[in-house]
Amino acid sequence: MKAQLARLRMDLRRLESELSAGVARVEARARSAAARPGADVAALQGIAADTRAEGERLAGPVRAAGSSLAAAEAQLDALRRDLDAALDAVQDDILGQLDAARQPLVQAVDAARQVLDATQQQVGTLTGTATQALDALNTQVAAVRDTGDTLVSSIESALATGLAAINAIPVDALPEAMAQTARTGVTQAAQAATTALTAAASAAQQQLAPLTQRLTGVIDQARTQAESTLAQAKTGLLTQLSTARQAAERAAQTAATTTTTALSALDTQLAQREQTVAAAIDTITSPALTQAGRVVTDTTTALAALVQQAEARISGATRRTG
Repeated sequence: MKAQLARLRMDLRRLESELSAGVARVEARARSAAARPGADVAALQGIAADTRAEGERLAGPVRAAGSSLAAAEAQLDALRRDLDAALDAVQDDILGQLDAARQPLVQAVDAARQVLDATQQQVGTLTGTATQALDALNTQVAAVRDTGDTLVSSIESALATGLAAINAIPVDALPEAMAQTARTGVTQAAQAATTALTAAASAAQQQLAPLTQRLTGVIDQARTQAESTLAQAKTGLLTQLSTARQAAERAAQTAATTTTTALSALDTQLAQREQTVAAAIDTITSPALTQAGRVVTDTTTALAALVQQAEARISGATRRTG
């Protein structure tokens, strides 16, 4: 539209220039003819005056059409400013609605993030609890192991004592007369060593059996405690995460619905405003465009006729004086 107005304005300016040039050409021919000897100066001056007056009359609608175009352009500029202001207001309103719709979603996401952080801390606590149970188990295992090592050491010590007692009797180095006595000593030492080993083994068996049973109980208890703690914590954490996820999903759905509604309302407003603006533009520009187009066409034709008639009159006045 602005381009069409600009073209018509240029046509009107060109037409004004052509009017001035046409009148000036007729006046120049009239002066030239009046300078000839015997010329009817009064008639030629009258032709020039008539042409000048007619040119001024033709220029009136041209200037009026130019003024109408300028007024239409000014109204279009005002309309554009009003439209820009209205669109800014609509944009601010839509952005406000979208921001309002976004806030609950942001809050839900932040809440979900806090739940995740808390979950990580709780997982760490659970890991620590399970680790403590396993540490206690390791302590019990170490205690049993140490007790077993002590028993084995006792058995080995008793065995070493018996062997030492046997080895301390130099049977081969004794005289024959003492051989029976040595054998008796060896037998007694062997019996003493066997008794010591039997007692140590029996004590070890008596002590290892309940320790083994205790170890089994500790292992089962630690495993049960860890499994129960982890199962309960797992259920609680899954519940928290599910609740946070559902809240975030509901907030996202609400935000999507609000956004869709806001954008749909924006489309409707823009379509209505487009129709209103189009009607306003047509109301503003149509008369000015019609007037300017008609003036350009009529004045161009009238100017050509004016110049042609003036030149014919000058030629006629010149022939009469000749």
